[in-house]
Amino acid sequence: MMLEPIIAYLESVNMLECVGTIAGILGVWFSIKEKILTWPTFILCYLVYVYIAFEAGLYANMTLNVIFIFISLYGWWNWSRKYFSDSTPQANKSANSKSIIQATRIKIWLFNIIMWVLGTITIGFLLDNYTQGFQPYFDAFATCVAFTAQWMLSKKYIGTWLCWLISDAIFINLWALQGYWISAFLFLTFIILAIYGWATWHVSLKKSV
Repeated sequence: MMLEPIIAYLESVNMLECVGTIAGILGVWFSIKEKILTWPTFILCYLVYVYIAFEAGLYANMTLNVIFIFISLYGWWNWSRKYFSDSTPQANKSANSKSIIQATRIKIWLFNIIMWVLGTITIGFLLDNYTQGFQPYFDAFATCVAFTAQWMLSKKYIGTWLCWLISDAIFINLWALQGYWISAFLFLTFIILAIYGWATWHVSLKKSV
């Protein structure tokens, strides 16, 4: 039966993977709603996936999750200073309590594409030649796209959601091919949430123009 490998996997499921999955889904949901809880929740998810990615041989993704922890600390600081700025008069606090969602300029996209190409070639080559990493070039490409997505999220560029869609689609395959079905489900959920996130932020962006 086709379901037998999935059933066997669920019977031996790693609780750590479940924790990372729940934290990841909550982190994306909070980010869509522009909640400051986005960042501590993401940090928990990334800590878990540093270990899981290492176990799966996705070394670029493992390194990415380490970097994501530091980007999340920056995002936490960047968002929170807009929430809790003591210098903002109370009368205007509601209007300025959130950092503004930004359109993604052509210059940002060009920078992203250059990063993706150079990063994929460099990281993919290193993983292919010096590690036993799984699907090194796909791992490298998805990692580079996810890196720019996380940076864009910390700055509230709406294009972050397109980047997440690209990287998540690749990571679904990387996890599923190795039998990490919960992680594959996580990234499928990420895709659905990214579509919803883009629609929600698009409405907010139009209102702010």
